[in-house]
Amino acid sequence: MGKRADNKFTENGIEQRTNIVDSIYQAENLNINSSYKPLSLHFNGKPIFSIGQKLSEIDSTLTYRIDPNLDYQDYFPTIKDYLIAEDKLSLYKIGKHSYISGIVYFSADQQSERIFNVSGTWGFSVYDKNVLEEMKIWLIENLFPELENHFEFKENWNYKIEAKNQIEHFNLTRENDSWTLDYDVELK
Repeated sequence: MGKRADNKFTENGIEQRTNIVDSIYQAENLNINSSYKPLSLHFNGKPIFSIGQKLSEIDSTLTYRIDPNLDYQDYFPTIKDYLIAEDKLSLYKIGKHSYISGIVYFSADQQSERIFNVSGTWGFSVYDKNVLEEMKIWLIENLFPELENHFEFKENWNYKIEAKNQIEHFNLTRENDSWTLDYDVELK
């Protein structure tokens, strides 16, 4: 009888995890049968990854780690939240003291390791307004080539890149000499 109870518990645990993942995918509008366009965010000269892509398929030089404080922390380990604080997402020391500091967040379910719920933020600390153009060039050339002819250091600048089943949102805000670029991917 003990063995049957253990099997039933395991079956219920798997069923419960499946229901949680299915509910989260539905809430995020993730269609596992759909193919998603690679994100406009680049790493090492190519898109960092696509929504729905498996963790094992991303660039092996990309380093990421568990983030215990993100959106799906209450569903760990069924859903794992990650952060990327890779040096290539930031630019330290533009001019004498200015810099760009970036971080990317994403989630994946433990069973399929499918990536979803992607966002990021870049802080621009500007101590010399003459470096804004250099920052813009670096951001476009290294991270977001699709923003060429679109990105502006303008307070409350917004832009979106829309594909068949996803929208990449960009929102730039300013507070004194600091700028923040928020990035997130909405599935539709």
